[in-house]
Amino acid sequence: MRQSNNPGCLGMQRPNDVIFVTAADARFTRNLHQLLRAVKRHGWNKGARWIVYDIGMEAAQRARLLELFDWVELRKLDLNGLPPHYVPSYGAYAWKGLVVWEVVKEAQGVVFWVDSANLPRGSMTEMVDWVREHGFYMLRGQTSLMGRCDRRMLERLKVPRWIWGSRELASGLVGVDASRPEMRKIIEDWATLSEDEEIIRPPKNTFEGHRNDQSVLNALVQPLSSTGDLKLPEQDIDIACGRPVKFISTRNKLGPDFPDWADVFARAYYAVWKAVDQALIRTDQWIGPRWFPSRWIGEYFEVRLKRRGETGDEVLPCPLGHYYADPFLWEEDGKTWVMLEDFRYITMRGTLVAMPLEGARKAVPVLDPGVHTSFPFMFRHGDKTWMLPKTCANGRVDLYECTSFPSGWRKHRSILDGVDAADSVIFEHGGCWWLITSIRSPQAGTGNRYLAIFHTDDPIDGEWTAHPVNVEGREITKGHGTGRNAGGVFEWEGQLIRCVQSSRDYYGQGMEYRRMELTPDTFDEVAIPTPPHLEMTEVEGVHHCSQLGELVVWDRRTRH
Repeated sequence: MRQSNNPGCLGMQRPNDVIFVTAADARFTRNLHQLLRAVKRHGWNKGARWIVYDIGMEAAQRARLLELFDWVELRKLDLNGLPPHYVPSYGAYAWKGLVVWEVVKEAQGVVFWVDSANLPRGSMTEMVDWVREHGFYMLRGQTSLMGRCDRRMLERLKVPRWIWGSRELASGLVGVDASRPEMRKIIEDWATLSEDEEIIRPPKNTFEGHRNDQSVLNALVQPLSSTGDLKLPEQDIDIACGRPVKFISTRNKLGPDFPDWADVFARAYYAVWKAVDQALIRTDQWIGPRWFPSRWIGEYFEVRLKRRGETGDEVLPCPLGHYYADPFLWEEDGKTWVMLEDFRYITMRGTLVAMPLEGARKAVPVLDPGVHTSFPFMFRHGDKTWMLPKTCANGRVDLYECTSFPSGWRKHRSILDGVDAADSVIFEHGGCWWLITSIRSPQAGTGNRYLAIFHTDDPIDGEWTAHPVNVEGREITKGHGTGRNAGGVFEWEGQLIRCVQSSRDYYGQGMEYRRMELTPDTFDEVAIPTPPHLEMTEVEGVHHCSQLGELVVWDRRTRH
C-alpha cells in the first residue's frame, strides 16, 4: 500500500535524482518529524525524493506527517504478511533490509537509507558524490566486527576470521548506487538474509553486542571492503569518535511525547553533548601517547639473564625512566650481545639498543626509525646479518641490513606493505624460508591480531607467498597479545618450537611453547610442556625469551 500527497513522484528515477528512505512506527514518529525538519533546513529535499515507510504509525500520526511534510511519499509496510521477527517491537530490525530493497530494486540511481534519529547538519554533496563514484557508502564506528556480531552468525555466513577485528560499519546511513548490479546484490542479500531469524537474531543470544540488521549488512560488506572489491570512505559516525563527519548527526533520539516547540533545545543538547564528548576524545588521543606517568605506573618490564646449570640469574641494568624488553641474544665477531627494546617513558615509545655481555653492561643505540620500535629479531643469510624490527606505525615489515654491528643498519626493503604486523620472525625449515607474524585486521577496531605465515626461497629479495592458514584468522578472538611470537623459533628434541605469548587478563601475562608442523600447504601447532632448560619462563609476567648456547635471556612484566 502506498500513500502520497504527490502521486507524480512515483515515476521513474531521473539519473541525477537521489532517493532517501526512512521509516518509523508510533514510537519513532516524533524522531521522524525532527529528521524531516532538518532535511528541509539543509536542503536535502531539493532534487530528491523522500520515501517514508509506515511500520506501525497510528492514523493520526500518518495524517499529521502528510500535513507537515507534503513533499514526502508515504508507504505502508504490511507487517501482517511477515514473520513475527519483522515487527518493530520485536527488536530484530528485519524490516529495514526489506524496505531498502523494495526501493532499490525499482530505482536506477543513488538511494540512501537514513535512520529516523539522524539529523542532517550540512550538505549531502560529499556522500552523494561518493556513491556515484564508488557505488556504496557507510560510515565506521569504533567497535570491532566481532564486538558487534554474534560469532555464530559470522561463522554461518563464512565471514573470514582475519577481518573480525575490523571496525564496524554503522547501518544508520547506507548509500547505494542502484544502477550497479553488484551493489544491488548487497541490498538484496541483506533483505534475503533478514528473513532468517536465526541469522539476524541468533537464538538464545548471550552476546549483548549483536546489532541484528547492522550485523548482517556488515557480514556482507566487510569481506568485499577488505579485499578491495568495494571501496568505502574512511569516515566515522559521531559516536565515540574525536573527528567524525560533520554533515550528519546520529542517534538524536526523542521520546514519543516530546513537544514540537522544544526541537531546538533537543538539537542544542545533543550538539553540546557530542561536542564535549568529541573534545574529550581528541584530548585523550593527544595526551594519551604523551602522558607518561600513567604508563610508568602501569607498565614495567625487567630483563633477566641466566646460564644453564647455574642457580642464580642477573637483572640487566636499565636507566631510570626506561625499561628494557623483547631481548634477543646474538653473537657477532666472537662477542655476545643482548639486543633490546629500550622504552622511554618521557617519549612514550621504544628504540633499539644493544648491550654487550663482556665487560660493562652498558647499552649502545642501534636503531631509531622515528616510530615506536621493538622486537629486534635478527638472522643471518649468506655472510650478512639482517634484522626485522617491529615498527607497526609505519604500516609495513621492513628488512634491515647490518653495515657495522651493532649500530650500523640500512633499510634494504619492505617485505610486507600496508599491514600492521607485530613480532615477526624469519627462519629456515624444510627447504624454505618462513616468516611468521601477527597482523591486525584492516581498519582495525581492536588490538587483536591473527596469525600470518609466508614463505619464500630467498628471504632477502624474493617474493613472499601467503600460507593458506592466513585466511583462517587464528588467534583473532584472543586479546592481550595472545598468539604473537614471544621470541624466535627453535628446534628441540627434533621438534620445531614456537615461543608464543599467552595472556588471559593483561598484556605480557605469560607465554607458552608450541610444537609446529609446517609445510607450504599445511600448518598445525599444539602447546607442549615447557622445555626443562626454560622453566624460568613459567613465571607469571614472562612474555618473551631467547637462548644462545648455554645462555637464556627473558623479560618479565612486574607492573600491570
